[in-house]
Amino acid sequence: MDVRAVELGSRVRARGLPPAVEAIAVRGGAEVHPALAYRAQAVSAAADGPAWTVVAMSGRDDLVPLWTCGTATVFSAGDGSFLHWDAEEDQPWRAWPTFAGPARHLLTDLWEDETDDAERVAVARLLLPAEQIAAALVPEDR
Repeated sequence: MDVRAVELGSRVRARGLPPAVEAIAVRGGAEVHPALAYRAQAVSAAADGPAWTVVAMSGRDDLVPLWTCGTATVFSAGDGSFLHWDAEEDQPWRAWPTFAGPARHLLTDLWEDETDDAERVAVARLLLPAEQIAAALVPEDR
């Protein structure tokens, strides 16, 4: 395994996130659940990958990339918040105070992709505590 991937896994674990999130960051969503193959891709180890481009451009070394989709990345920030940031933008698209926010956002993406409800529930169970699953399965208003 690449040194940067090992370091990334360690940084994700240090944030206290579920093991599935580390697996997504390092190996990709398809390793966790097939429904995540596109919407939650592994963070590229390449310095010019979208996640590391945002970190370099923003000057924020507190950002830990969790997954990417195209040029957009979901990050855990050092203050405990979570950001959705596109590498082509100067500022994050969205910020959430807890991990339930980006998890719900991901589950809404899957809903928009017409992913089966049972698969969405399975993904939610991998990412969230039981008491947060029902709320996370309600699609966001977009």
